[in-house]
Amino acid sequence: MKNLRGEKLDIQLRKELEDMIELGYKLAPISRSTLQRRLKLASRGTLSIPSRALLIEEARKIQLDKEGLDLNKKKKRNTVIDQNKILKDKINELESQRDNLIEKIAMIINGAQAKGYDIDELMKPIRNI
Repeated sequence: MKNLRGEKLDIQLRKELEDMIELGYKLAPISRSTLQRRLKLASRGTLSIPSRALLIEEARKIQLDKEGLDLNKKKKRNTVIDQNKILKDKINELESQRDNLIEKIAMIINGAQAKGYDIDELMKPIRNI
């Protein structure tokens, strides 16, 4: 990748920024120095061209927004609407997980009954009687 120049560098830079956004701020914070290392460039100067600098800054903003941070890397307070949306998403995810677990338990019970085990006797230790 040392010989990246012009359009090839721009394409590779966009791909790398997308990967870094996907990985998140904690694993791959976006900065010119990290991009220089990831792209194996000899100089950071090639990343300071206005179009590339703007691209990097926009990607950095997107990454920080996804993490709920402002540009100073401080946690920003979510609005009530954002908090409700986040909580609704968590509720939906947890309900889905619960339904999957219930389905798996039912499959285990049906399999045990098919083999002739006494389910009531097996379930006594976990029941609140």
